[in-house]
Amino acid sequence: MVRRRGTRAGIAAAAAALCVAGSVPETAVAAELPEYAMAEDAEPVKGAASSAGGPELAPGRYTDSIGPGEEKFYSVTLDASSTVYLAATAAPRPGAEVKGYGDGLSMRLLTTDGEECETRGRTTFDAAGSAHPVSDYAARRIGGGIEECQRAGPYLFEVVRESPEDSDQSRWPIEISHLVEPGLKGTIPGPPSTVPDEDEEAPTLPSGTPRKARGGTGFNDAGGVGAGVWQDRLRPGESRFYRVPVDWGQRLFTRLEMPNAPEDDEASPGFLSDAFALQLHNPARAGLYDNTFESYTGEQASGELSTGVVQYGSRFADKGRGTSMAGWYYLQVTLHKELAAYFPDGTDVTLRVVLTGEPKAAPAYDGDAVEAGFGVTDEDREAAADGLTAAEVTEAAADGETMRLVAYTGFGAGTLLLAGLAVWWLVARRRPAGPPGSSAAAVPTGYGYPRQGHGAPYR
Repeated sequence: MVRRRGTRAGIAAAAAALCVAGSVPETAVAAELPEYAMAEDAEPVKGAASSAGGPELAPGRYTDSIGPGEEKFYSVTLDASSTVYLAATAAPRPGAEVKGYGDGLSMRLLTTDGEECETRGRTTFDAAGSAHPVSDYAARRIGGGIEECQRAGPYLFEVVRESPEDSDQSRWPIEISHLVEPGLKGTIPGPPSTVPDEDEEAPTLPSGTPRKARGGTGFNDAGGVGAGVWQDRLRPGESRFYRVPVDWGQRLFTRLEMPNAPEDDEASPGFLSDAFALQLHNPARAGLYDNTFESYTGEQASGELSTGVVQYGSRFADKGRGTSMAGWYYLQVTLHKELAAYFPDGTDVTLRVVLTGEPKAAPAYDGDAVEAGFGVTDEDREAAADGLTAAEVTEAAADGETMRLVAYTGFGAGTLLLAGLAVWWLVARRRPAGPPGSSAAAVPTGYGYPRQGHGAPYR
């Protein structure tokens, strides 16, 4: 179950009367804003027009492109024990002209005899006129659904682009994510007996001085945010991604706040029906909400979202299937390009993040679920509190390994030096004295120490 509260109201008539005139040139927006950053290890593939020729996708990330109305097929091989998520993320040019609900991607997982598995995906832009990344998945869940999809063997992943003729006709980059969630040992939990009430009031939101958030262009470079108050600066037409670790038994609440616009005596007040959006994605990259855009009139405005309690059995319930896994959840903040009428140079936005519930033990996975992307560690929580991206976490871990190696190597070298000194001392003790008038026995070479008279002795 997911929950949404926003500032949209019955304002269709006002929209017609107060709509901001003019639009921002698409080329200007696209030239200024960064595009979606694909995963560095993503493998380029080319989906086939025929279901007979799709390239094989092992678990991992892939990149492709898709044209208007195009249908693409890929092949996957599934076992009989793992739940599998195949997500497709569309990344059109920022600010490209799109058409809301009739424009986007749909995806299906099929058996080779054409049977559609139980969870198909479809993602659209929700608001016309300002393209931004959109994502959803098709899934095969073990323990429920169509019997034919519980078997091991070959399957087909289909991605279709829906695109009206008056929408953006350029090819879109897409990123495909193939995630495999290990099966469970023993009995698979059933649906939970209770789910959170949709009208449940949000907990007390945090206050205080906001910390700097560093949003990314997509899932791969999203900046971490933990519980608290965060602030970032966005430009009209831009989307930013942030990641929050949500563990088993926990629930995420978040609110996005837009400030009031600067006063301008020369500009009459305007109304934007689709001005800004807050979206939530689960660890497998499915958007959890439709209709995420909020209206704006130049006054302080906000939108709120929440997840259900993260519990495994929710995947078999009527509601809350998207929050049946622990891991990194993603917040996507999008400003419509028409907000340039209010904020031509961009604006600060505020995120308030709350996590409720104590973390619970993970289900009895038959494999490493955390490594597969379905779980939370103490290091994840620390990374979120510090606002780190996944790349920075990896870099920090690599630096830690390097320092441990240096320390180990230094310890080993020191041990060798001490051993060498011990040998030298024994040799010197046993060596007979030189002839009368000669100097003391020379320091033996070969241990890296200077010869007598060629530098300071080791101390």
